[in-house]
Amino acid sequence: MALGIRITKVTPIYPRRIFVQWDLIDPTESGSYTFSIKRSGSVNGPWEVLVAGAQNNYNYIDDFLTQPHLPDDGKAHAHSLQRNIYYVVTVIPPSGCANSAISDPHGFEPELDPIPTGLRRRLQYDETVLFKRHNGVRLVLLKRRWWGTRCPDCYDPVTQATTKEQCLVCYGTSFVGGYWDPVVVWGRVNTPKRVDAQFIGSPRNLKEASPHTITLLDIPLLQDKDLLIETSTNDRYTVRGQTRTELRRRSVHQQVNTALMERGSVEYRIPVDLRATPPLL
Repeated sequence: MALGIRITKVTPIYPRRIFVQWDLIDPTESGSYTFSIKRSGSVNGPWEVLVAGAQNNYNYIDDFLTQPHLPDDGKAHAHSLQRNIYYVVTVIPPSGCANSAISDPHGFEPELDPIPTGLRRRLQYDETVLFKRHNGVRLVLLKRRWWGTRCPDCYDPVTQATTKEQCLVCYGTSFVGGYWDPVVVWGRVNTPKRVDAQFIGSPRNLKEASPHTITLLDIPLLQDKDLLIETSTNDRYTVRGQTRTELRRRSVHQQVNTALMERGSVEYRIPVDLRATPPLL
């Protein structure tokens, strides 16, 4: 199967930024993947290059809407939330341009009329204020790497598995670094009424875990095996599934089922510098 790429999320971030997230399809090569992001006010272009040559990432935040109003020449401008904006992302694998892939154009909230669009943004804004002022905690989100350079210390290309439980190069993911750059978000951690110890993982890598449910906005979208870190306690949770609150089939919040990792887990050895990580929202 050839390499592919799909945009999974394009959504405004209050008040004047746009968040773009993507995923790769069948990234089998080991090495550095290069991304280019383009934007247009039309699904058919013309396309403006925002970034060319970005290395190993899964998202982009477009700050263009913070700039002064520009003439209506077909490009996005400060009033573009009144219409759609489209993005395409191109990926070049380690083997070079001959095997590159480009996503389909993806606009933000393409299926919503102005009234539900405004309601959705209002719900997200109100929830953010509620998290920050009342019942939320600050969380560090670590997206697990699913492509990149394979770990030189513990990855077995024959079995396609890791061979070290406490590898400090890949942290059990088989990719160097283990996780993408941290993102600071706000959310609500629901402590379970009854904590049952359960064992997850292979017999070689048993971890005692406690189930929790965490509610947060849908930026970025989470997947199984992503990590969430509660900054006040350093508790680290691994994602074990998620559901979304939707408005006319467009997500507003995400509720993730997580497992609280045992303190001896290698996930607690992942360094996170909060001073170098500004909040996303």
